[in-house]
Amino acid sequence: MAAALVAVLLTGVVSVATASPATATTRRAPAPTATYTVSSFNVLGASHTPPGSSRASGTTRIVWANQLLDRHHVDVAGFQELQAVQATKFLSITAGKWALYPGLEISRGTENSIGWRTDVFDLVDSATVRIPYFNGNPRPMPVVLLREKSSGLMAYFANFHNPAETATYHNQGKWRVEATRIEAALQNQLEPLGIPRFMTGDMNERDAYFCRITKAAPVKAARGGYWRNNVCYANKPRAVDWIFGSAALKFSNYLEDRGPLVDKTTDHPVLVSDVTVDSALYPNATAIEPPPHLVPAVNY
Repeated sequence: MAAALVAVLLTGVVSVATASPATATTRRAPAPTATYTVSSFNVLGASHTPPGSSRASGTTRIVWANQLLDRHHVDVAGFQELQAVQATKFLSITAGKWALYPGLEISRGTENSIGWRTDVFDLVDSATVRIPYFNGNPRPMPVVLLREKSSGLMAYFANFHNPAETATYHNQGKWRVEATRIEAALQNQLEPLGIPRFMTGDMNERDAYFCRITKAAPVKAARGGYWRNNVCYANKPRAVDWIFGSAALKFSNYLEDRGPLVDKTTDHPVLVSDVTVDSALYPNATAIEPPPHLVPAVNY
């Protein structure tokens, strides 16, 4: 019996000795990352192509727009000029695969909506911020907080359309400058939250907009560009359309599609870019509890 007891005790010692190293070598799971595709897409409002015009109707063209979203595997898009008949048609043909904010919730709000694939993102929060549009008339622009389903990572998306110079509206530059101030203020308000930020839009400016916004807010353009020795290098943008994001985001495969399908769909290029979000750089993005509801600190 004594010998048996000694054997049992020795077995226990061996068990403890072999269990300890296994515990010591346990490793933490890697921090989650998310990779998805972002687009800025001016779909050309239906009112610009009435019956008898050289282009197809807005509801026909939105079907082609959806084909472009599929072709480029777009997961989230900032839409400009998405008028009500086009938004209605888009939601109909996508049959729950896409959601929009504000969509049809706000009068004229649908024209500048953010859309996302419902199998990729969940909506966490939504708000609008007012900027000056033609001749300073206020127009609501959307901001949403989305959570990517596979990683649990949250990100803010804002979408804007700044006023252009047209045959009817002249000298809109001062309103674009004021709009930029509000857009920069929003980015500066969100930055301390430690959650990735995106901003898409038809800004109706090329170099000038890039230089203003990147000087005033912590954002970078998906297409590149930089400041050196207090000199702005915008890298000669061809389009007035933009995709921006916060500094630690990794953009790749940036494209300005000007192909035949785009040409018959809209009068703008379709901008797309892949992006990778690393939660090690944005630890707050994985929080179970989201930040408080966004109330823009600066509005027009």
